[in-house]
Amino acid sequence: MTGRYQYVEWLEPEPTLADRYDSAEPVTWNGAKVYPMHSVRIGISPTTVMLRLRAAAPRHGVHGLGMGLAVDDGHVSFGGRQMRGVDAWSDAMSSGLELRVCPTGPEATITLTPVWVDHTDAVVSWAGNYGMLITRERTCTVLHCSTGVGPADFGELVVELSTELTPVEPEPDPEAGQYRDALYDLGVAMHNRGELEQACQLWSQAAGFGHLDAAYDLAVVRFRQGELAAAEHWWRTAADHGDVRAMAGLAAVLDQRGNSSEARVWRAASAAESEANAALLGRAAHSV
Repeated sequence: MTGRYQYVEWLEPEPTLADRYDSAEPVTWNGAKVYPMHSVRIGISPTTVMLRLRAAAPRHGVHGLGMGLAVDDGHVSFGGRQMRGVDAWSDAMSSGLELRVCPTGPEATITLTPVWVDHTDAVVSWAGNYGMLITRERTCTVLHCSTGVGPADFGELVVELSTELTPVEPEPDPEAGQYRDALYDLGVAMHNRGELEQACQLWSQAAGFGHLDAAYDLAVVRFRQGELAAAEHWWRTAADHGDVRAMAGLAAVLDQRGNSSEARVWRAASAAESEANAALLGRAAHSV
């Protein structure tokens, strides 16, 4: 063809990694196997899943990086609740995050996938150039994750994964209830007299026997004294056993300590538990 016009050859865009997945099997990318997910069968025994952050380098426009964990034939026990899955964010994994998985069948399996928060603050997965390179070391499996934003980059999020059987908790002492209630009540009396340290010592002993109110009140005192690590410990103790007030307190102290991602998880758990309790009370009122 003559003149100033020329033919233009249009090139088809290369499909993203997400477009190439058609199962849990890997695809080949630059000679390496890239997986859309990583699954581990855990069998019938309660198992602790440990996630530890090795590196995080979010791209521009990515507001959060994490791992989504889902359970088939089982649940995650978290904050006194049973959940089919949970998102573990990078700041929660920075010092190591332990999640207890309780199987309900012999084929119980955990599946992990990268998740991220985009520029609209939506949680996203299974999109764009998302996937994982998987390497195995002596003590853990390492998941090298790429989000779906831009070209594939498997250094965006690197997480160590390991599992171990959850130790069986000892049977509670049948007399512990009497001791813990007495210790708690005496701590309340000391607190009302202004003897805070004596109250805290008594509440610490009561909390050690499983008294959730003691753990909560102890956290409140430590939080007001600016001892955030101690407040986090005691609120977490009560929140792990389903105390809604402790979930809210734990979210507040985690925010102050810079762990906003885990704070969001506990704030959502507190709201969900409060809604469930309100619904239960509503049904009870209608049945009277």
